[in-house]
This record gives sequence, C-alpha cells and structure tokens, in this order.
Amino acid sequence: MMKFPTLNLTQYQKEPIHTPGLIQPHGILFVLSDQLDVLQVSHNTWKVFRRHPEDLLGQNLNQLLDETQIETLKECLFHHNLQPVNPLKISIKSEGETLYFDGIVQRSPQGLFILELEPALSPKTLGFLSFYNLVEASASKIQNAPDFQNLCQLLVKEVRNITGFDRVMLYRFNKQGHGTVLAEDKLEELTSWLGLHYPAEDIPPHARELYSKNWLRLIADVNYKPVAIVPTINSLTKSPLDLSYAVLRSVSPCHIEYLQNMNVSASMSISIMKEGKLWGLVACHHNSPKYVSYEVRKACEFFGKVMSVELPSKEENKDYEYRIKLKSTNAKLLEYMSREQDFIDGLIKFKPNLLDVVNAQGAAIVFKGNCTLIGKTPTEKAIHKLIHWLDCQDSEILYSTASLPQVYPEAQEYKDIASGLLAVYISKAQSNYVLWFRPEVIQTVQWAGNPNQPWEIGDRETSRLHPRKSFELWKEIVKLTSLPWKNCEINAALELKNAIVSIVLRQAEELATLNEALRESDAREREKAQQLAKALQELQRTQTQLIKQEKMSDLGELVGSIAAEITNPINFISGNLTHAESYAKDLLNLLYLYQQHYPHPEAEIAEELEAMDLEFIIQDLPRMLSSMKVGANRIRDIIQALRNFTRLEESELKPVDIHEGLNSTLLILQHRLKGKTGRRGIEVIKEYGTLPEVECYPGHLNQVFINLLSNAIDALESQRNGDGKVGDRTPKTDEGNSSTPAPTIRIRTEKAEEHQVAICISDNGSGIERDIQSKIFDPFFTTKQNQKGIGVGLAISHQIVVEKHGGTIHCISEAGRGAEFIVKIPLHQGVIYSPSSKG
Repeated sequence: MMKFPTLNLTQYQKEPIHTPGLIQPHGILFVLSDQLDVLQVSHNTWKVFRRHPEDLLGQNLNQLLDETQIETLKECLFHHNLQPVNPLKISIKSEGETLYFDGIVQRSPQGLFILELEPALSPKTLGFLSFYNLVEASASKIQNAPDFQNLCQLLVKEVRNITGFDRVMLYRFNKQGHGTVLAEDKLEELTSWLGLHYPAEDIPPHARELYSKNWLRLIADVNYKPVAIVPTINSLTKSPLDLSYAVLRSVSPCHIEYLQNMNVSASMSISIMKEGKLWGLVACHHNSPKYVSYEVRKACEFFGKVMSVELPSKEENKDYEYRIKLKSTNAKLLEYMSREQDFIDGLIKFKPNLLDVVNAQGAAIVFKGNCTLIGKTPTEKAIHKLIHWLDCQDSEILYSTASLPQVYPEAQEYKDIASGLLAVYISKAQSNYVLWFRPEVIQTVQWAGNPNQPWEIGDRETSRLHPRKSFELWKEIVKLTSLPWKNCEINAALELKNAIVSIVLRQAEELATLNEALRESDAREREKAQQLAKALQELQRTQTQLIKQEKMSDLGELVGSIAAEITNPINFISGNLTHAESYAKDLLNLLYLYQQHYPHPEAEIAEELEAMDLEFIIQDLPRMLSSMKVGANRIRDIIQALRNFTRLEESELKPVDIHEGLNSTLLILQHRLKGKTGRRGIEVIKEYGTLPEVECYPGHLNQVFINLLSNAIDALESQRNGDGKVGDRTPKTDEGNSSTPAPTIRIRTEKAEEHQVAICISDNGSGIERDIQSKIFDPFFTTKQNQKGIGVGLAISHQIVVEKHGGTIHCISEAGRGAEFIVKIPLHQGVIYSPSSKG
C-alpha cells in the first residue's frame, strides 16, 4: 500500500452512509405501504424463512404474519411516536418450525413504514417491571456518582456489566473534534487505552450527525457480508431508502476496516448528548462476534440518557469551589468599581484585581481609545493591532482561544505571554474591550496512532481511502498553546462585562441628568413650573387609578404624601421667583445710578463697599437666582423619578395589559405632545390590536416605551426647529400652513408569529440614515445634536427587550421618511427564542 502526502477527504466525507442500500445480515428489513404491502425487502428472506424476496414484493404481509400480528402493525401506523411500542414479538412459521423475532417499527425520514426483524432471545416480551429491575440499580449508581470522574467510570462499568463486552470506554470530543478516552472498563489482559487521544477524522461530520440522530449503533459481527435491499430505489419516493434510524443499517466500509485494524470483531456505541450536541460516545468492543438483544440495547441507551442528564451538573460541580471564588472576586470588583470615579481604577488598583477574574497572567482594558495594562501583556501597539483583528471576527459577545498564534500569526512574537486570549466586548462598535492573556505551556499529547496520518491511499487509479493500520502510542509535543479557558472562567468574564456595562450606563445616565439640568434656560422656568404642577396632578390621578386597580397601594400612599409635602415649596418658588428677579434688577439699577451720580462716596461708605465686595455681589446675585431656577428644575426631576419609581418597582414577572403601559407612558409625556403658541401639537394615532395579557417585567418595559416615545418627540421637534440631523427637507415655516404635514406618532400593536406580540412606534420625522442604523443600539452612540443626548436610552432599551425578555428590537427608517421601531417579546417568558437583536 502506497502513501501519498496529500489526501482528499471530500469524497469520503460525502459518502451517503445513511442510504447504503444494505443491511447487516443478522436481521431482515421490510418497507411497507400503509396497507402493509411489501415495497422493499432485504435479500436474505430465503435463508431465514425459505421465501424468495421476489415472491414477497408487492404481496401483503399477511402471507407471513397471522391476523393478530397484522392488526398490531396496523395500529402502529397511527402512532406518532413508535418507540414505546418496540419491540413487537413476531412469530413466523417456516417448514413446520416457528421462528421468533423482535420486531422494530419506525418511520424513515422519508415517511416510509419500516419493519425490522431481529432474532429474539426469548419469545416473550420483557415486561415493564423486568425492564425496570434491569436498569434501576445501575441507573441509581450513575445518578448518585459523587463527581464527574466517578460518573464516567460508573457508566462504562455498568454498561459492561449488562452487555458483557470485552472493553467499554467513554470517549469525549473537544472543540476541535478530537476524542479523548476519559474512562475504561475492560478485561485485565487487554492493553489500556485510558487517556489516549483520537483524531477528529476517525469520526467524520456526517457520521457524527447520524450519532446525534440515532443514539445506539450495534455491529454484531465486524466481518459480516452486507445484504442488499431490493429493489434499490423505492417506488414511492423514487430514491434510495434512508436508513438513518434503522437498527440494521450497514456500516461504511471504511469504518469496518477501521475496526478490523483495531482487531475488534463486534462493536456497539452509545451517544452522549449535551445541550443538543454530541458530547461523546460510549464505545464497546469485543474480540469475537457478539449479538446484544434489543432490550439490553435499550437499557444501555437509557444509561446514556441518564448520563446526558447528569453530565452538565457533574461537569459544573467539578469546579464548584473555584466558581465560588470567581463569584466572590467579581463581587469585590463590582464594589471597587462603584466606589471609584473611573471604573478602570476599581479593576486594577486593589486586590483581588482584573487578573483574578479568570486566573490570567496579563490583562488589558481598551476603552475610548485608551489602553490600560496590568500584569504581563503585549505592547500597547501590539494590543491595538490585535483589537483591529478582533473587530473583524464574527463573535458579538466574547472571543476565546487557547492557541492565539494559530489563528493570529502575529501573536507568535509574544507567545511567551499571550498564547491564550479571552476577550469580552464592552462595545464592539466603539472597539471597547477587556482582554486577558495566558502564556504558552508546552504539553505532551498521547495519540492512538499518528494523528497527522489518519488515512492512507491504496490504489493510485481509484485513490480509495483506507483508515490507518497502526494504533501504537504516538506522542505529540504541542506548542503555541496555553492552558484552556474553563467554562466557569468564561462565565465570570461575561458577568464582569455585564457589571462594567451597567456601571458605565449608570454613570452616563447621571451625567446626562446633570447636563440636562445645566442646559435649561431661565426663559423656560415659568413653563416648567406649570408643567411640574400638571405633573403633580397627573401623579395624583395615576395614584388614584393604581389604588382603585389594587396595584401598588402602599407605594401610591407614599408617592401621595411626598407630592403633598413638595407642593408648598413648589408654590413658594413659583410665586416668588418672578418677584425676586424684579427686585434684584431694580436694586442693581439703583446701585448703578448711585455710582453714576456719586462716583466718590463718603469714606465710611467706601470702606463698607470694599468690605462687602459689591462687584462680587453684582456678579453672584444673578447666578444665585439661576441656581434657584435649577433647583426648581431638580424638584421636577425628583417628581418625575417618583413617577417612574412607581412603575420600576413592578420588577416581578407578571401578566399585564401592554396597552395600559402605553397609555400611562403617553400620559406622562402629555406636556410634550400638546401644542404651543404658534405651533401645532403632536398627533398620536393608536392602532391597538386585540392582545392577550403579556407575561413581562412591567416597569422595565415601560422604560422602553418612554425611551422610544421620547426619541420620536425629539425627532419631530428637531425637524420643525430646522436642526434635524438627517432628512431635514422641510424648511422652518409657520405651522399654521396647512401644506406642512402634521407631526405624527403612530403606535401599532398586534400578535406576531411564534406566540409573540409586536409593538411598533413610528414617527414622520427626519428619519435615520441607513449607514448608521446598525450603531443606534450601541452604548454612547447618538444621532442627536447640540448635546441633547449621550446615546444610552436605546442601549438600555435593547438590553431590556433582548436580555430581560428574550425578544427583539430593530429599526426601519429612511432619511426624510421618519423612523419605525419594532419591539417583539414572547407572550410567556418560559419560551426561549433565538432573536437577531439588531434586525
């Protein structure tokens, strides 16, 4: 056999192993119509019960089975799930002898009715109690395993006990697809394979897909001669028969040769699944042919399912104490960040610090273009180049690798400090990251044969692939690789990322509130005082409504008492602010006139003027009056916060009327919707559909509504003020002109697909340019001019809808044609969807 340096595995990986047209010879296969006429049959019927397959094709199965068995099969035709009825006890008379079989019925992926017959070790069906006694003790041992390693060892031991195979091993796949033997139970004289690694090519992707569909596969005799199915093409589907779920399906010749090279005569595999993916296999080998009954195989499959259920918790418990330590570290870092003015100081100035979050030797925080380093790290220049590379990766939340130089060759220059990388995205659009680094750790991996030569080519003309013949121990020295990142470390990194985002958003909100207060002009003070009075009235009405509806009664009383206490100082400020301004102006004018007419006052007056610093008073008095106005505005903000608080306290999950939340939000924003002198108000069009109550977090969802509606009002005001950022096609004119479209907000609700509701909020403002729509949900990104926003409202809304409610939020807009925001959330929070969060 000749070896070639380059192998093309494409043909092998495309081998239709699910439609071989062949079965293993220890059983018989029938493909039946719904009337139980034989459409296809295996070619070994003569050998088993002296009937030629040609004589059976087109005939009804009642020629072989008695009436009772035929009626049982007819009942099976109406079962959606056929697994509970298997195995059927089938008896067929042949030449004066009664033959007993285990009948396994199934529907193929093509919808064809298949009956497989295997030799029965007993003419009687194993009853429920017998099956329970068969598996109960073993299953209890597996479930009660104290830790992960004992779980693995108990599984292989119990499978071997019940089947009698010479060797049973548990084989786990890693991220690259390679397998590792974690546990083994065998005959004493056999060489141990514990700890050996097997290359991913041993089990190609199309074979793994079949293992995921069919949890158990038996090869009773590796050296069998396959039996053909006749005819090859099914008359109904016009295609070969799909045997993905068939217990008798013939195995790929390459796999048979692979087992023969291992000196294995019989094989059985049990799939182990985790979170819907193939995690590993229980591989059973025997040195001679071995048939395992259907009942025992189902018991082994049950053990595999018990293992699949126990696996997540046992794997997590393996690092239980370490996880507790990481959570404690994150809690301390959150405390440090909250105390510091700059959250970065809280991550690096104290102990524990950023390195302890994931047990890294170096870390970097890249935020707003600045790079802060701690521990052993690459240079700032190298990190900025690495950030540019990360920006181009597909991951949206996190990127991790234990071998950075293999995916990013430039990292070879600093492999001693950064062969491993764990990166979390604070804001990918802004290139804000937290990075952790681990150094290279040279490792020795033991393989069962050379992993670089898993295949050989036999004939130059046919180029047929053959699996490797040698499984002798082969050691590989692995370089450019760090210690792997554990799942608990990755989770800790994500928890820290969420804490950072929350703190940054909170600080941004506080800054936004401060900037809003500073931007208020004294020309709008009286208007705001009037709005505040209206807000108090609306608050009292809202309180009364909530109490009548038996919601938040205690909080309503609290808000009512606070509102009453605030009323007097508000009236005082509103009633005296105008007089204070007038008095101050008159006094300043009088002082000015006095200085004009008496430029040289008496010595005693001059001395008093110098002592009281008249110039300072003249400058400071207007500022003091301005502070009074800011104070009045602050009181308005407090009242607004109290109103929001009454809703935000509804933090528990509960079914609510979405329309009630929308109407309450519109009530809060009523003062911004009403018209002013010379200007029309904003028209609100409600197109409410018929919706059931929605299970949600009402306070958080109302915050989304107020953010979206406030943004719509801002867009409409910006457009008619003539300072819209995009799409400002309408010149600033008298709004009494009927040709100018009325500013409008449209709110539409409806029941969407997959048990969801949709809330659509649109405006006819200036719109949003297409090239920036992908950024509008990023923290700190804003389309507003003149410091009217800092870009956190939509980021918070996105977090509430997607992360809190498992929904979606996206924007549809064109410049000059307004914008529409569409929010979709599940009717019930127990249903998990996979939303595309940014449309």
